[in-house]
Amino acid sequence: MRKAVYAGSFDPLTNGHLWMIKEGARLFDELIVAIGINPDKKYTFSLDDRINMLRKSTKKFPNVTVDSFENEFLVNYASSIDAQYMLRGIRTGGDYEYERGMRYINSDLNSQIVTPFLMPPRELVEVSSSFVKGLIGPNGWEEVVESYIPRNVYNNLLVKFKGLKIRWNNLWKSVGAIGSGEKDYNQLIYFYGEAQRAYHNFVHIAHVLREFDKAKNFIENPDQMEAALWYHDAVYNTNEKNNEEKSSRLAEQQLSRAGIKPQFIDNVINLILTTKHQVVPNTSDGRYLVDIDLSIFGKSEDEFDEYERDIMDEYSWVSKEQFKQERSGILQGFLDRDSVYSTDLFKQKYEEQAIRNLQRSIVRLKD
Repeated sequence: MRKAVYAGSFDPLTNGHLWMIKEGARLFDELIVAIGINPDKKYTFSLDDRINMLRKSTKKFPNVTVDSFENEFLVNYASSIDAQYMLRGIRTGGDYEYERGMRYINSDLNSQIVTPFLMPPRELVEVSSSFVKGLIGPNGWEEVVESYIPRNVYNNLLVKFKGLKIRWNNLWKSVGAIGSGEKDYNQLIYFYGEAQRAYHNFVHIAHVLREFDKAKNFIENPDQMEAALWYHDAVYNTNEKNNEEKSSRLAEQQLSRAGIKPQFIDNVINLILTTKHQVVPNTSDGRYLVDIDLSIFGKSEDEFDEYERDIMDEYSWVSKEQFKQERSGILQGFLDRDSVYSTDLFKQKYEEQAIRNLQRSIVRLKD
């Protein structure tokens, strides 16, 4: 059996790392992705966080496991787990010179362990952990960084570096809220950062806010809509049926405490409740909010499929057969409508792709 180890700090994991892992899983019977720990180095994410991010991102590869080692030569660690190969990535000429030297040193230490090199595709050549961290900070960094990292890593970055906080503060001022709103923002971070969330996390909020921005000219009460989007999935427990009601109560508590007018709060509550997706809303803003929430249906096949995997993960406590039956029924319910989306804007943008995605998913669920 061909067993390899692919090691790094993965602080954070990038799409470049994930490409290496995917190729390693294809080339070897077993791949150990190992986090190397240097006790003298300061890391952005804790070891536990990095292990969790790696496990979530590699769970689709059945022959990949995650491990860690500390203050030890990689070749000695590889020998200790009976790996015959140490997989390394080459992005630049400098990488090649460094890895070539290390290959000879490792061969001196253990000539039985081979070091194969892989070169990532052109679009990933510049992607590294330090590159990603270097992008964090300026206005708009959240959208720029997303394309270089897996979704669960992006969620961790949004939470850790308080992504979107400027936007939250601007909304807080726009609605005339009393106080800074920082405590309320931190509470939302806590809720959206819960471990059981695979899709309904801070990434989802970042995405719906982007859709909102593109539709803003069509929305009658944008501040109410944006507030509803921030709160609509704040409470999310797949064992419960009243998450929207609980989310609306949280919104009511926070907005009332901030001195927001009752009519504004009532409208936000009504908007949040439309995301139960039981009927098509009878207000224009309600229809736009529902379409924004369902925009994932009309995204690319890869993005939609990742969404479906994340939903399955959130319902991992349900038997596979029960999940397939209930999930296919839910998706079929959207197809049975006159249209998936209820506004012309979203019909034009996403309707055709949404139908294809939903049909494809239902077929897969019935297999």
